[in-house]
Amino acid sequence: MNWKSLSCYTLLCHAKGLSFASPLVPTRRPLMSSVMMSSPSPSDLSMIRGGEGDPSIQNHEAEDSPDNSPYDSDAEFLKSVILSSNFGSGLKAEDLQDVVQSFVKTEYSKGSLLFSEQDETADFLFVVESGQCLVSVEGQQLPAPYGIASQGSILGEFALIYDTRRVQTVVAKTNVSGFRLDRAAFWQWLEKLPGKKDDLKHDLKQIDDILAKVSGAKTKYGGDVIRKFKPSRRWLWARWSGTILQHAWKVSLANLLTATAVVVGTRLLIKPSWGFGAMPDANDPMISRMLGLFNVWQYTMTVTTFTLTFFLGQAYSLWRDIYTTARVVQGRLSDINLMLAVSAERDQSGAYTKRAKELMQDVASFTRLYHVFMWASFSNQLKLLLSDMGLRRMVNRGVLSRKQFNTLQKLDASTVAPQHACLVWIMTRFLKGMEDSVVPNDVVMKQTLFNKSMELQGTFAGVGGKLAGRSPLAYIHLVQILVDSFLLMAPIALTCKLGVWGIPAVGILTLFYSGLLDLSKILLHPLGNDDETYHESVNMDLAVIIRESNGGSTRWMDGGEELPF
Repeated sequence: MNWKSLSCYTLLCHAKGLSFASPLVPTRRPLMSSVMMSSPSPSDLSMIRGGEGDPSIQNHEAEDSPDNSPYDSDAEFLKSVILSSNFGSGLKAEDLQDVVQSFVKTEYSKGSLLFSEQDETADFLFVVESGQCLVSVEGQQLPAPYGIASQGSILGEFALIYDTRRVQTVVAKTNVSGFRLDRAAFWQWLEKLPGKKDDLKHDLKQIDDILAKVSGAKTKYGGDVIRKFKPSRRWLWARWSGTILQHAWKVSLANLLTATAVVVGTRLLIKPSWGFGAMPDANDPMISRMLGLFNVWQYTMTVTTFTLTFFLGQAYSLWRDIYTTARVVQGRLSDINLMLAVSAERDQSGAYTKRAKELMQDVASFTRLYHVFMWASFSNQLKLLLSDMGLRRMVNRGVLSRKQFNTLQKLDASTVAPQHACLVWIMTRFLKGMEDSVVPNDVVMKQTLFNKSMELQGTFAGVGGKLAGRSPLAYIHLVQILVDSFLLMAPIALTCKLGVWGIPAVGILTLFYSGLLDLSKILLHPLGNDDETYHESVNMDLAVIIRESNGGSTRWMDGGEELPF
């Protein structure tokens, strides 16, 4: 059996779920040793993508895998990747050298499967040195940049860290060269790190969950910005999860039980002459005294109803304003990329020149980073991305380049945030393209760029202002006390007027008044920054907005790649 036959046999065994002990599984070798991974036939590859298994080993056409590495040596490249990763901080020099020597240089040909979600076990991670890989989850390729792994990306470490099966399927988009590290060597690496490993795993899990949401691997409302609804009465009545009823029922039940106790206590105390379902006798001495509280309660109802409805209207206005602002930011970022796509330099055939593509890709990358950093600065759900560990994780995932990471690390965090730097990068790179005549260098183009950028910055700053001044504490405090006082008086006030019928009346009134107040407070936290679980009901999913903007960053460039004239 020759190498190719053995390779195909191994692939087919894996795809069909059969066990096959291949003597060709790579073992640890010196750093400069290499393992060649073949590309299976189209029929075999279609089976692999639905099953498990690594690509087999055979000769590989190395010339088809371009090496664009700016590093002088493989060891230098790996050291750079390790030190900028979440597992490199605090490593001693001798430990770093040991880790570097544990990697095995490996090459995959175009179309090869690195690993699959169907794999029962994960026994290695892979660092991409050159070429590109496609990343998919449940058969769907993740959108750029999360769905394309390029130089410096670390693949497959998630399953090693948490000792789970693979969570992604990775296929070589081009000929790929990189380095494999087996499970045992990876855990030896972790043992060399200072600090508690459990804390590291916990923090990484939180960051990975955020990136999974932003990439689309996980969704909050099935991929929608907000929870959708149907206008059908039957459908609406059947909802429970994600509604105000889900949160207000406990308060309503408590007040309803209070009303029940008041009714029972009153009947036991005064031995009423009226029947169980009849209206109380206003001439009864005790009932006549309680009617005074009913009059006070009625006056309170007028003030409470007016104040609460006004408060709800103001809260919804803020929620709607933040949502509209999010769309405006998306639009301005899209405008900048559209300007580039329309005006970028083309060759005689009408295709973009190489330097035009580089300009558009750079600006697209900067706009994506600006957008995610912007929302991370406002949202507690995303703020971990701004931490050192979050930035390093973005480097590992290929979302942030090592050069961008190093530049951000040099910033004075007390005065300059990552999103501020990214906006400067956008404008400066655009202007550099104008100086190099990649785009027209004229006054109108510059003025348009500055107008769009200043509008973007103003809109961004406005979000923080709106959230910081959404409502004074004294206002919310007063509304809360007013509603609570009204609802606390309801059991006694309605018992003396409605008797036993006051019990359901109290439950209904509490449900709606307490629900309206809860809804108002939820709307005052449009980004889900409250500590309660209320945000599950009406908050917008920022991950969807970021994901849409990521797709839009290259939409115009891709759309203008070929012209019909």
